[in-house]
Amino acid sequence: MSASGLRYLLITPAKNEEAFIELTIRSVVDQTVRPVCWLVVSDGSTDSTNEIVSRAAQQHDWIELFRMPERTTRDFGGKAHCFNTGYARIAHLPHQVIASLDADITFERDYFEFLLDKLANDPSLGIVGTPFSENGRTYDYRV
Repeated sequence: MSASGLRYLLITPAKNEEAFIELTIRSVVDQTVRPVCWLVVSDGSTDSTNEIVSRAAQQHDWIELFRMPERTTRDFGGKAHCFNTGYARIAHLPHQVIASLDADITFERDYFEFLLDKLANDPSLGIVGTPFSENGRTYDYRV
Protein backbone atom coordinates (compact mmCIF):
# COMPACT_ATOMS: atom_id res chain seq x y z
CA MET A 1 0.00 0.00 0.00
CA SER A 2 1.26 3.49 -0.74
CA ALA A 3 1.16 6.43 1.62
CA SER A 4 -1.41 8.11 -0.59
CA GLY A 5 -3.78 5.19 0.09
CA LEU A 6 -3.81 5.79 3.84
CA ARG A 7 -6.25 8.34 5.20
CA TYR A 8 -5.35 10.09 8.41
CA LEU A 9 -6.91 12.37 10.96
CA LEU A 10 -4.73 15.07 12.47
CA ILE A 11 -5.36 16.43 15.97
CA THR A 12 -3.50 19.36 17.51
CA PRO A 13 -4.05 20.42 21.09
CA ALA A 14 -3.12 24.11 21.32
CA LYS A 15 -2.92 26.57 24.19
CA ASN A 16 -1.78 30.13 23.52
CA GLU A 17 0.32 29.29 20.47
CA GLU A 18 -0.08 32.57 18.54
CA ALA A 19 3.69 32.85 18.10
CA PHE A 20 3.96 29.52 16.26
CA ILE A 21 0.59 28.22 15.03
CA GLU A 22 0.64 30.11 11.74
CA LEU A 23 3.90 28.42 10.68
CA THR A 24 2.48 25.05 11.71
CA ILE A 25 -0.64 25.75 9.63
CA ARG A 26 1.52 26.56 6.59
CA SER A 27 3.45 23.31 7.05
CA VAL A 28 0.24 21.26 7.14
CA VAL A 29 -1.46 23.09 4.26
CA ASP A 30 1.64 22.52 2.09
CA GLN A 31 1.76 18.76 2.72
CA THR A 32 1.88 16.42 -0.29
CA VAL A 33 -0.61 14.16 1.53
CA ARG A 34 -3.19 16.09 3.53
CA PRO A 35 -5.35 14.75 6.35
CA VAL A 36 -9.03 13.95 5.94
CA CYS A 37 -9.53 16.45 8.76
CA TRP A 38 -7.22 18.55 10.89
CA LEU A 39 -8.86 19.43 14.19
CA VAL A 40 -7.10 22.04 16.28
CA VAL A 41 -8.41 21.79 19.83
CA SER A 42 -7.88 25.09 21.61
CA ASP A 43 -7.29 24.43 25.28
CA GLY A 44 -8.85 27.68 26.45
CA SER A 45 -6.43 29.88 24.54
CA THR A 46 -6.58 33.52 25.60
CA ASP A 47 -4.27 34.92 22.90
CA SER A 48 -5.01 35.09 19.15
CA THR A 49 -4.59 31.32 18.55
CA ASN A 50 -8.34 30.86 17.95
CA GLU A 51 -8.51 33.71 15.45
CA ILE A 52 -5.49 32.46 13.50
CA VAL A 53 -6.89 28.92 13.26
CA SER A 54 -10.37 30.23 12.39
CA ARG A 55 -8.95 32.16 9.42
CA ALA A 56 -7.24 28.99 8.16
CA ALA A 57 -10.45 27.00 8.63
CA GLN A 58 -12.35 29.54 6.50
CA GLN A 59 -9.85 28.95 3.69
CA HIS A 60 -9.64 25.14 3.99
CA ASP A 61 -12.74 23.05 4.66
CA TRP A 62 -10.67 20.20 6.11
CA ILE A 63 -9.36 22.38 8.97
CA GLU A 64 -11.56 22.80 12.03
CA LEU A 65 -11.21 24.63 15.35
CA PHE A 66 -12.82 23.27 18.50
CA ARG A 67 -12.67 25.41 21.62
CA MET A 68 -12.36 23.90 25.07
CA PRO A 69 -13.20 25.94 28.20
CA GLU A 70 -10.39 28.02 29.64
CA ARG A 71 -8.20 26.27 32.22
CA THR A 72 -5.83 27.96 34.63
CA THR A 73 -3.18 25.22 34.48
CA ARG A 74 -1.00 24.03 31.62
CA ASP A 75 -0.02 20.39 31.90
CA PHE A 76 0.19 17.15 29.96
CA GLY A 77 -3.14 15.95 31.38
CA GLY A 78 -4.86 18.90 29.74
CA LYS A 79 -3.14 18.14 26.44
CA ALA A 80 -4.25 14.50 26.62
CA HIS A 81 -7.83 15.56 27.44
CA CYS A 82 -7.85 17.89 24.42
CA PHE A 83 -6.55 15.12 22.16
CA ASN A 84 -9.13 12.61 23.40
CA THR A 85 -11.94 15.15 23.10
CA GLY A 86 -10.79 15.97 19.58
CA TYR A 87 -10.63 12.34 18.53
CA ALA A 88 -14.12 11.65 19.88
CA ARG A 89 -15.35 14.58 17.77
CA ILE A 90 -13.91 13.30 14.46
CA ALA A 91 -13.55 9.52 14.96
CA HIS A 92 -16.52 8.89 12.65
CA LEU A 93 -14.57 10.19 9.64
CA PRO A 94 -12.92 7.59 7.35
CA HIS A 95 -9.33 6.95 8.42
CA GLN A 96 -6.68 4.32 9.01
CA VAL A 97 -4.25 6.51 10.95
CA ILE A 98 -4.58 9.01 13.79
CA ALA A 99 -1.87 11.66 14.06
CA SER A 100 -1.05 14.00 16.91
CA LEU A 101 0.79 17.20 16.05
CA ASP A 102 2.16 19.86 18.37
CA ALA A 103 1.07 23.40 17.55
CA ASP A 104 4.57 24.87 17.54
CA ILE A 105 6.57 22.97 14.92
CA THR A 106 7.33 23.18 11.21
CA PHE A 107 8.38 20.44 8.81
CA GLU A 108 9.03 19.57 5.17
CA ARG A 109 6.26 19.23 2.55
CA ASP A 110 6.55 15.43 2.45
CA TYR A 111 6.62 14.85 6.22
CA PHE A 112 3.29 13.05 6.52
CA GLU A 113 3.83 11.23 3.23
CA PHE A 114 7.11 9.90 4.68
CA LEU A 115 5.46 8.75 7.92
CA LEU A 116 2.47 7.21 6.15
CA ASP A 117 4.81 5.39 3.78
CA LYS A 118 6.58 3.81 6.77
CA LEU A 119 3.23 2.64 8.17
CA ALA A 120 2.00 1.40 4.80
CA ASN A 121 5.14 -0.64 4.14
CA ASP A 122 5.59 -2.20 7.58
CA PRO A 123 2.41 -3.62 9.13
CA SER A 124 4.26 -4.33 12.39
CA LEU A 125 4.54 -0.58 13.09
CA GLY A 126 1.98 0.93 15.39
CA ILE A 127 3.52 4.36 15.84
CA VAL A 128 5.97 6.48 13.84
CA GLY A 129 7.86 9.69 14.45
CA THR A 130 11.08 11.40 13.48
CA PRO A 131 14.06 13.02 15.21
CA PHE A 132 13.72 16.70 15.98
CA SER A 133 15.95 19.45 17.32
CA GLU A 134 15.20 21.97 20.01
CA ASN A 135 17.57 24.48 21.57
CA GLY A 136 20.56 22.81 19.92
CA ARG A 137 19.68 19.33 21.20
CA THR A 138 18.48 16.58 18.87
CA TYR A 139 15.88 14.15 20.15
CA ASP A 140 16.43 11.04 18.08
CA TYR A 141 13.18 9.11 18.10
CA ARG A 142 13.54 6.73 15.19
CA VAL A 143 10.72 5.50 12.99
